[in-house]
Amino acid sequence: MSTGRALYLDASIGWRVGLDDDTALSVVAPGRARSLYPLGKLSRVVSPAHADWALPALLACLRAGVPVLFHDARGEPVGWCFGPRRRETTLAELLRLGLAQPEWEARFGAWRRATEHRQQRLALAATGASEPGCTAPSSVRAHLCNRHRQRLGLPPGPPLRALRRGAAALVAQHLQHELGDTSLIGWARPGFHLGLVLTDLLEWGLHGVLWQTSAAEVRTLPTGRLAAQALERHGAAMHRTLGELLGSLERFLREWLW
Repeated sequence: MSTGRALYLDASIGWRVGLDDDTALSVVAPGRARSLYPLGKLSRVVSPAHADWALPALLACLRAGVPVLFHDARGEPVGWCFGPRRRETTLAELLRLGLAQPEWEARFGAWRRATEHRQQRLALAATGASEPGCTAPSSVRAHLCNRHRQRLGLPPGPPLRALRRGAAALVAQHLQHELGDTSLIGWARPGFHLGLVLTDLLEWGLHGVLWQTSAAEVRTLPTGRLAAQALERHGAAMHRTLGELLGSLERFLREWLW
């Protein structure tokens, strides 16, 4: 699948779509200069059903793995054309496409808030806590920390911070394996660091890890050793949670961009 951009053909214009040198779509319309769109730079084409497509152009899209969506005058899909060699878009490719969209911050922010709310509920369930009256992250976090303090008899901040440091390393390892592109893990866009976002989301699960760690361990072990042992015991669950978070992110990106 191409990592390029989508081509949208305005439904109010009588387009003719041909093929130029077997490598680019040639798009023309009355009173408009011809435009060339290299197939290797296209992710998909959205076309009105009345557009005049040359068969070689459509077949070239299918061979290149560029799906074409035809829609009617009301914008309702008439059908998709897929080629047999089309392959699934990877998460890395979806992230690149999403980050290039002007509405990225609003769209991703909505996904993050919804996901964080789900993680909060799971953390409350893992510690047997009822949901506080205010569901703002700071209020839920304070509620959970109070429960830890009551059980442990000491401030939960140091062990939670040690657990977070270990979880951050786990996130980095997981993202490197899943994405294979470090430029998408760090500051891929101003204000956006995928590694930190996932660490923040995974941190809610650390409340369950601490809750299942004995008070004797918390009181006697150095925080670094405590975190290492606890994360080792719960490593499979942490990896599973990370997989679920990335799966949710991928579904969000597919539904939005595709």
